[in-house]
Amino acid sequence: MKIFERVVKRNIMKHLIEQNLINPGQHGFVPERSTKTQLLQHYCDIFDTLSEGTRIDTIFLDFAKAFDKVDHDILLQKVAKHKMKGKIGLWLQEFLNSKKYRVVANGEMSDVQDVLSGVS
Repeated sequence: MKIFERVVKRNIMKHLIEQNLINPGQHGFVPERSTKTQLLQHYCDIFDTLSEGTRIDTIFLDFAKAFDKVDHDILLQKVAKHKMKGKIGLWLQEFLNSKKYRVVANGEMSDVQDVLSGVS
């Protein structure tokens, strides 16, 4: 990860944690948490439920390439809603609004288009 991306991530995470905007069950992208801590928590929940004599079912979902589908306008609305202002908020807005692409096929190049979704 580039140095600047680390700085941005650290500031965003700090804001999210200070504002209690991260669900306690969230493990991905959270400091000192990972898929391993998620699995351990899930196993503890299973054992606790079974020890109470209750049945339990588990469903696992994988949202493949979820970040490729994030709508920029919706993301920026959520950023504003959660009062992520200042330099980080402005940088996010500029970063998302300045992304462009063009396609080359059969030797022909398309016009430049705005990227409207995806953050990876």
